[in-house]
Amino acid sequence: MLSQHTYTCPRCSTKCPAPDGETDRQVICPKCSLEFLAAAPAVDGRAPSPISPTASKFSLPTKLPFFKSGRRKILDEKIIELASTGTVDAATEFKLEDFAVALDLEKGEATRLLTQHFTEEFEHVKRRMESSFVMTDNDVAEIDSLKRKYNVNLNLHGNASLFRAIYLLEIKRELPLPVDVGLMLDSTEVCYYSIPTTWHQSRVHTRGYSGTSVSIPSGIHGVRFRLGGYTPMRSEEMTPLSDGTLCVTSKRLLFSGQSRNTTITLKKIVGGHVFSDSVRIDKSTGKPDMFSMDAPHARYILSLIDVLRDI
Repeated sequence: MLSQHTYTCPRCSTKCPAPDGETDRQVICPKCSLEFLAAAPAVDGRAPSPISPTASKFSLPTKLPFFKSGRRKILDEKIIELASTGTVDAATEFKLEDFAVALDLEKGEATRLLTQHFTEEFEHVKRRMESSFVMTDNDVAEIDSLKRKYNVNLNLHGNASLFRAIYLLEIKRELPLPVDVGLMLDSTEVCYYSIPTTWHQSRVHTRGYSGTSVSIPSGIHGVRFRLGGYTPMRSEEMTPLSDGTLCVTSKRLLFSGQSRNTTITLKKIVGGHVFSDSVRIDKSTGKPDMFSMDAPHARYILSLIDVLRDI
């Protein structure tokens, strides 16, 4: 009769008896049904230690924590260890998922933790881009490195492409590709950007009157003296003139509005300013024009104008 040896389940620590043999064998835990590889007994008779079903670097501890938070910490430490030594490819992520299941965690827990680590490290790059409105070559390289490090397939949305375009304009002086806006342009004119906006200009408005006036009888029938008077209260305010679309072409800023249009040639533009909700265009003559938009788009338009003026 073959003798038996007892193996410890790496998941629930249950003692699992199995017959002797000269080679390693698969042992099924009678309690949690985990199948694991158990080594053949040592010559000196000592009980063998179980071998992980995956590579040795994914071996489970002898006794697992009772709470999931403790088992999740083991998985997280393994991810940190692997990421610090290189990149996590698809095969490694697959092994991590098997490791998570062996830890009695949910399928997909390894992928979730990989994404969490990526998000935490990417947040620093994201804040840097949002504060500067640019995506530099170093930012692109760092994002690509993080994607390889944690095997994350990231598609950037929001203002990422705009931040990159601003960098290419301001640092490398690279114009974007022309766009079709369906407007009647000159034969040698192309449009590089268009955005829905509202055109504003400064206007003087009268808001009532101030002052006093007193009427005094003169003693003559039908004749009275009036002392004092009223002064109109006027204030200069930014006034919306029309909603429409602002286009930046190779020759001008062209605003096509629902009720009014305007054109500003590039040669006439002497400066501009970015606000949190608009861009101001300063001209050599006339009042400045304001176009409503968020700060990144305002910065992009001024950068585009600066490059076009140098051509």
